[in-house]
Amino acid sequence: MTDEDRSPVGDAAGDSPGVADGTADGIAAGIAAVEEQMTALAARIRATTREAASRIHPELPPIGYKMLRVIRRCGAAHASAVADQLGVDRSVVSRQLRQLQDLGLVEVGADAQDGRVRVLALTPAGRAGIEADDAAGGSRLIRGLGGWTRADLDAFAGYLARLNAGGDALPADADADAVRGCGVAEDGDRAAAERAPADRTPAHAS
Repeated sequence: MTDEDRSPVGDAAGDSPGVADGTADGIAAGIAAVEEQMTALAARIRATTREAASRIHPELPPIGYKMLRVIRRCGAAHASAVADQLGVDRSVVSRQLRQLQDLGLVEVGADAQDGRVRVLALTPAGRAGIEADDAAGGSRLIRGLGGWTRADLDAFAGYLARLNAGGDALPADADADAVRGCGVAEDGDRAAAERAPADRTPAHAS
């Protein structure tokens, strides 16, 4: 077997005693191994997110970086949808939004269909920061996945999706549409909104 064919996923599983054991003790050992690796992964994600945020702006906190990523993916997004996608309270997004505006990374306007709803979009500086981060290859964590085979990447994504699908149900007051999407129009309209940010009237979040 060549290095290219070797499976990082398979190697990791094979190194965990009891994972292949279908008994209760084996399942418990497997869950413990997964929990240990997820704890380590969470720590790496926090560290690499801090690094990525500081590359865009020294004063940008990790939650602000995550907001930029969501808004960039959407092209434009409702503040409530950003909060739902990140799993944080909407007041957290409102507070962070002020800082993103002060840093010149995000602009806020009114929704074309409902002027009471805030729409967030990246400024040219915000977009340039994210694009520079992309050009640098993203975080060390993401770059590390570049050595995996496509089969392993697909398998890993599938396992994560399966885990997330089995998680807790959405809170009763969660906007299911916002969790799935951006809360603004369809993809084509989002792209158009990103191409013409000057058409929005800036407004400070409250």
